[in-house]
Amino acid sequence: MPLIQVFAPRDVLSQSEQDALMSRLSNAVLKAERAPVEDNAAQSLVWAYFHELDEGTIYVGGKSQSKPPFRVAVTTPQGALNAVTRQELIREIGIIIDEITGTFDGRLNHWAMLYEVADGSWGSGQVLHLPDIQAAMHIERLTA
Repeated sequence: MPLIQVFAPRDVLSQSEQDALMSRLSNAVLKAERAPVEDNAAQSLVWAYFHELDEGTIYVGGKSQSKPPFRVAVTTPQGALNAVTRQELIREIGIIIDEITGTFDGRLNHWAMLYEVADGSWGSGQVLHLPDIQAAMHIERLTA
């Protein structure tokens, strides 16, 4: 039941590039969580937001950038990822961003940040615990 938020400069991506980015990121998170990527139930629980930021609002080293970096924030329930799957996800996000936006000369083109919501602090009308979420997404439980 991941939540993906991408922060990007306005009008840097075409609609088809944005769609591809969000689809590929969604699938990468499902893969990292060990959810079946083609499963409709799993797909329905991946929510992703694309936030466009106006020119002159993204800074690196205190200076506004003409080609600003992207920020990809992925929030999952505590325990949905482990050390191996976090590394896999960070690597996959980097590949996706590089392929869609290209690399930047002399600096990073993105930050990927992974956040966890404490067990018992995620829900929709009721508190959902990790085993409930994993069952809804047809995920076999991960071990550390």
